[in-house]
Amino acid sequence: MNKSEAKFHNTAVKMNDALVNLLEHREFSDISIMDICKSAGVNRSTFYAHYDGLYDLLKETHERAISEFFTSFGAPFGATDFSKMSAEELIFISPQYLVPYLTFVKKNRRLYEVYNNSNAFPIGEMDKQLIENIFVPIYAKNGVTDKVVVNYMSHYFISGVNAITMEWVKRGCEDDILFVCEVISVCVRPFMKAPNETL
Repeated sequence: MNKSEAKFHNTAVKMNDALVNLLEHREFSDISIMDICKSAGVNRSTFYAHYDGLYDLLKETHERAISEFFTSFGAPFGATDFSKMSAEELIFISPQYLVPYLTFVKKNRRLYEVYNNSNAFPIGEMDKQLIENIFVPIYAKNGVTDKVVVNYMSHYFISGVNAITMEWVKRGCEDDILFVCEVISVCVRPFMKAPNETL
């Protein structure tokens, strides 16, 4: 990335951050391009050099959040070959996976709160990617292939972890990450057996 590209990228990041800052206090429908420009310290022509409108900025902010979230786990998202992993390795309720997740949340606490509390972001899109790229292959390896069962179990798993994480965030992320990992491990049991698939 040359100097000009880096400047363009850094300006985009400023506008992404400005949107997140504004979403902490208002609905997306109440935010204007002028609000973004003022918060990011850029002019309207700079905004339009990057985006066609506010929905383009929202889309980019959403995609950036998802990309940073999955990058926090190290390996490229969706690149893991679950068929080569043991049953123990497929249990994601472990410090190996929870520590990077909780570290990301703590580092990006404001983004996490906005992402979960604002109607602007399509939350279901991240869940969909998690289910398709992680849960479906893991369930399949354990013989669970019924789409309805996989959908129910995946959403239970995601909601449970998210509920504990949200409570941790409300407490200011003050509790030790390993302690929160232990709480999640106790509360959200790893799926090992599917219900009767002839529902």
